[in-house]
Amino acid sequence: MTTTACSGSVDTDMFSVFGSPKPPLPCPQVEVLPGAETITIFREGEGRDLVDVRFEGIIAPFSGQCQYVDDDTAVVVELILRIGATKGPAATSQTEEFPFFVAIAERTGEIIAKKIFYSPVEVEEGRRRATVQEELEQRIPLTGLKTGGDYVIIIGFQLTREQMDLQS
Repeated sequence: MTTTACSGSVDTDMFSVFGSPKPPLPCPQVEVLPGAETITIFREGEGRDLVDVRFEGIIAPFSGQCQYVDDDTAVVVELILRIGATKGPAATSQTEEFPFFVAIAERTGEIIAKKIFYSPVEVEEGRRRATVQEELEQRIPLTGLKTGGDYVIIIGFQLTREQMDLQS
């Protein structure tokens, strides 16, 4: 009888039996809610013309990554979100807080979690524009045979009814 020695690791999952590594699990899709990618913040009172704008904001392109944790029973998504701000003629300060939300939905569209955040943006004296970067982490527990690909992370500005009406 002959024995041989080898080094390396032994992986006994089903995919290695067929000679291919286990495929990577999918990340949740991340999208900005159409209509909630911009916001206009007016001064208090009646006017809603260009001269009444304190700040305008836009959610700029974002990036992120995901990682499965706890024996693939949860997926953690790290997002980097950029918010651009333009100071309007009615601004009375250099800083504005922009309300935005992050929601987790199933592919069916059902929202299963939502949280509102506030991002202060400060525009330097003598300038009109500024951008901030927000780093967020979302943890999605996975049940049954679900993967991150069964979920969508939706981002947008938290608009008032008046702001939504002005967007359309």
